[in-house]
Amino acid sequence: MENEAIEQLTTIDGVGKAKAKILYDTGFETIESIKNASEEEIAGIKGIGEKLGQKIKAAADQIVIEEEKTEEETAEKIEASPVTITLDTETKRLLNIRKKQKSKKPTFKQTDSHKKKKLADYWRKPDGIHNKTRYAKHGKCPLVEAGYGSPAAVRGLHPSGFEEIIVNNIKDVESLKTDRQAGRIGRTVGARKRSIIEMKAAELGLKILNPTQKVD
Repeated sequence: MENEAIEQLTTIDGVGKAKAKILYDTGFETIESIKNASEEEIAGIKGIGEKLGQKIKAAADQIVIEEEKTEEETAEKIEASPVTITLDTETKRLLNIRKKQKSKKPTFKQTDSHKKKKLADYWRKPDGIHNKTRYAKHGKCPLVEAGYGSPAAVRGLHPSGFEEIIVNNIKDVESLKTDRQAGRIGRTVGARKRSIIEMKAAELGLKILNPTQKVD
């Protein structure tokens, strides 16, 4: 996450990797956070200074304005039609089974995590000769077992039936297979690059699972 944030900050005019690291360590992890700060706050960071602080603030403001403008233009330009996948009867059946299984699936937690703050609220294999979870005592968290898993044939598929692939740039979009794969834009992708990805996906007839403009 740190490397991705620093890479994003280096797109600001006047900010290299060293300055981006300083900004990140100070709490400015995104271009938006710099836009929301004042020039005095940026200039007050050790290693930045007044002139560079003004330059960084102006550049960040300009990037955000351009991204917002691009996003508005994209909303007008993209006329994406819903992309669907043709599923066979067996796949539909297995997806329905998975949906029912997930609705009944318990939340697996570490033994006594609800009692002790020092214990993380996630699953860990129980151990110890007195551990009641280990012996599957009634009233304790159930053990993780193979029976709770999804059918192997549809494991990892999106509910729509597409294989979900994270995309961060145009190359990732172009590598998708239109007949069975759909893209999910990475959370660190900015508005300008996101709009470009969505336009390219619409051009190639690809499905984006988290588009900026929802298609009914």
